[in-house]
Amino acid sequence: MRVLLIYHYFHPDTVISARIFSDLASELSSAGHEVTVYTARHLRHVSGDLPASEEWQGVQIQRFRESGFSQRGAWGRLFNSAVLQCQWLRRFWKERRQYDAVVIGTDPQFAYVMFPLMRWMNRQCRRIHWVFDVYPEIILVGSPWWMRCLASFTKPFVPWAYRTIDQIVDIGPRMRQIMQRYNPGACGHTITPWALSEPTEAPMADSAVRKELFGEAKLAILYSGTVGHAHNIVPFIELARECRRRGIDAAFCFAGYGNTYDEQLAILTPEDTNIRKAGFADESQLEKRLAAADIHLISLREGWEGLVVPSKFFAALAMGRPVLFYGSERSDVAHWVRELELGKVLSDANQDGVLEYLSDCLSDKDRRREDQKRAQEVYKKHFAKDAMVKEFERVLMSLNSQA
Repeated sequence: MRVLLIYHYFHPDTVISARIFSDLASELSSAGHEVTVYTARHLRHVSGDLPASEEWQGVQIQRFRESGFSQRGAWGRLFNSAVLQCQWLRRFWKERRQYDAVVIGTDPQFAYVMFPLMRWMNRQCRRIHWVFDVYPEIILVGSPWWMRCLASFTKPFVPWAYRTIDQIVDIGPRMRQIMQRYNPGACGHTITPWALSEPTEAPMADSAVRKELFGEAKLAILYSGTVGHAHNIVPFIELARECRRRGIDAAFCFAGYGNTYDEQLAILTPEDTNIRKAGFADESQLEKRLAAADIHLISLREGWEGLVVPSKFFAALAMGRPVLFYGSERSDVAHWVRELELGKVLSDANQDGVLEYLSDCLSDKDRRREDQKRAQEVYKKHFAKDAMVKEFERVLMSLNSQA
């Protein structure tokens, strides 16, 4: 098949979603498909432009300039999105007969406005939306007031736009429920974003890295990644304090960054001797950091369930590490943790149960090893890259057979 992928960021960008789309493009190309990518010309965290076009691992990459506004501000992101989408649509119009299917992610914002126009340009080209973030809902819960007003203004247009999509690919059952409101006939496939590192066996902790992050504690508990508006790490701080009060020899490390990282950790006091902070780790050190912990922390605020799924959940499982999740009982992560026995769900009502679980992990090394083994086995069975890419290829071939 001749497949077009459209996403804001792509290789060589190191943003997780860019890596996922790069993996997908490369794997589809290796499987014999003709793959083209429309993306932006700059890296998210690095200045300077990339070539306008190049070939990478059999994938034809076409890059387009943005407006020049910073991505850090809401106005800049919105204007860059509009400029990119106009250029992508203009290029698609010229090349509209070259593709059998187009796959569009959810970055840039309001990407769904392209689907009706692409359908008008070429009805034979199948349109697939891989939803990482649900728009406009995610804007309504986590954006400035004027963005919420804009999203509310466009909301009546959204059902019609989504009905022009042939296949909506979600990343969790709760997300599918939301997307079914717009186009129930197009929903039916869940393809989760895989971990960037997939060791064949759960790696042992590097003693030097573990000591740096957790000191001499016998139980190492890690939060690694973004701390933004969708994440609440304060309950984990309270859990760490209760561990210290009860004599549970566990150290908590918050190795993150983001809009609310400093704000949420500002409540730490000198008495919080079992809580540590660490900065961002580059990719060369990330696997060692993830492997240094016994348990990983995952958070998603109430109201965000179904709109996003924290990618750090899949990274923890791939490393063979169980998780503690704090968030809505209705979220996909809570469902997976309970149904697949991947750790514990923390809530205000069951802190004692989680503390008992941590005590058991501390005293029973065999249980700890069993939990780690199960986490990686579940990842390989349900979430691994090979399985997800094959499922995506089945989606493409199924739509192609209906053409």
